[in-house]
Amino acid sequence: MTRVSAILTSYNVDAFIATAMQSVIDCEFEDLELILVDDGSTDATRQVADRMGAIAPPHRVQFIPIYFSRNTPGGVATAANAGLDRATGDIVTFVDGDDWVIPDAFKRAVELHSRRMPDVTVCGCKEYWNDTGEYTRYPEARTWDDLKDAHSVEKKRELVLQLAPFPWRKIYSRGFLERTHIRFPIGPFFYEDNPFHWETSLKAESFEFFRQDTHVHRMARAGQTVSNMGFKPLKIFDHAKIIKKTLESCGKHEEYAHRYLDWLLEHILWCARY
Repeated sequence: MTRVSAILTSYNVDAFIATAMQSVIDCEFEDLELILVDDGSTDATRQVADRMGAIAPPHRVQFIPIYFSRNTPGGVATAANAGLDRATGDIVTFVDGDDWVIPDAFKRAVELHSRRMPDVTVCGCKEYWNDTGEYTRYPEARTWDDLKDAHSVEKKRELVLQLAPFPWRKIYSRGFLERTHIRFPIGPFFYEDNPFHWETSLKAESFEFFRQDTHVHRMARAGQTVSNMGFKPLKIFDHAKIIKKTLESCGKHEEYAHRYLDWLLEHILWCARY
């Protein structure tokens, strides 16, 4: 039986955490570690999570709460790493506390990963706009189409680096993350998704792909990180240095220099909007 470790990270999301947790529970995995790492919430997130954990089917769900005494600097890096350190599953996945998974699709994606056990499986995802109730898709259709003809690991790697870098749209073999000692960078900055995405993509030796949407990312909610950034987008340059070092340590700096520069330009332009 394959054990799935689902790491949910949360901070002041009491209105949404039940939806996130229930969506994973509804996947009906036979052996699920539901690891909730709360980064010092001051609202009722923990009380809601405890109630959800108490009613989860005990024969197939082990609820593991990890509650920080105070909020940590930066994004979700420290919380995500705490979840990784606690996880014992064969498969690891992430879910933001204000997002949710699509149970049927996500279960099938995990089953695909379990059959083939690549280092990383990349899934489709979409956005939900909390202020309007609309769903939108990322402009990734062409990249997914190109993946059909990508037969080598290096070609797949190049295309993965063109997809949105979210850790929660991927499924990981825990053995791969432990073997390569990959963790999120910790510091007073945001966008920790980016260096984690680059390091896992560069070090993975096998990929699988599940194009159907498995995750929904909630946007434009009150209190969301990207709506309260100030000058924090400038911290992207700290991650640019981390990614550059990873490229150099993997011996892939020259090979992926063009993709690195494209990524940096894309994010500079994105940051200019905030």
